[in-house]
Amino acid sequence: MKIGVLLADAFQDSEYFLPKYELERAGARTEVISLDSKPLEIYSYFSRIGMLDVDRTIRDADPFDYAGVLVPGGAKSPAILAENDDVLSFLRRVSKTGKLIASICRGSLLVARSGIAEGRHLTGFHLAKEYPELVIRPIVEKYGGIWRDDQPVVVDGNLISSRHPDDIAQFSGAIREWFVHR
Repeated sequence: MKIGVLLADAFQDSEYFLPKYELERAGARTEVISLDSKPLEIYSYFSRIGMLDVDRTIRDADPFDYAGVLVPGGAKSPAILAENDDVLSFLRRVSKTGKLIASICRGSLLVARSGIAEGRHLTGFHLAKEYPELVIRPIVEKYGGIWRDDQPVVVDGNLISSRHPDDIAQFSGAIREWFVHR
């Protein structure tokens, strides 16, 4: 089983590495997909801490090759990806086949912009008092998503979303459960 991970510069380290570890522990293989093949900047909150190699560009990624997609958040990564039509189309094609779409924090911004959140429940970055410029609720609602931030993880069919890195354990658990019941 292969899981595509959609990333661009300034993705949040814990929102990639911790779910990746859980997925691989469950027998999945992850593949980093980005806009081009140059290494990506890894961020821990607002500080760059390293680089990550890209496995495949979005132009070379076939949605049918993946059992699902992980969309980590970060200060910039989801916003960068949300501006790319190939990425949005990729997400729509994965969703149409009923495969997993799992987003955390600002990753739900990308899910909303793809159109697959319309009429569906999801959550994401919600700390408006601390970081008002990073909240995504208005974007999710603009694209027809039904905002929920009253629980750490929201599951709506093949769409799993989570609020923040503090919710990683629940997020990873929901992903594992989704695959167990498939």
